[in-house]
Amino acid sequence: MKGHVEIRVRYIEIDQMGVVNNVNYFRWLEEGRVELLRDLGMPLIDIERSGTILMIAETLCNYLSPARYDELLILETWISHVGNKSIRFDYRVSRKEDEKVIARAHTVHVTTDKTGKSKLIPPDLKKVLTEAME
Repeated sequence: MKGHVEIRVRYIEIDQMGVVNNVNYFRWLEEGRVELLRDLGMPLIDIERSGTILMIAETLCNYLSPARYDELLILETWISHVGNKSIRFDYRVSRKEDEKVIARAHTVHVTTDKTGKSKLIPPDLKKVLTEAME
């Protein structure tokens, strides 16, 4: 399953060169991840309330083309790997107008308890995440 989020580039997100500042992509990735989990019936806030934290262990973003003020973008998010204690989310950012891919990214998350100690992905969450990959 892929999640889809539309993003309108806001003026506050651009730098002095008129393109989106790179830090904003990481905010968008989080938005995509949160919405995908919500769409799967496992809102992130509920996962955290149950005692599981999805701690980011790795983030990579390849910027292929700049995004500019007021462009409408499509962020696709999907799960590409579910391990015993880790989850990998992949992302693609495209311009809605011409469908040109402007960025590709991934994040790897380790499941931890509230103290930061790694733990197994709870079985109900693992089932939902694994099924979402198919």
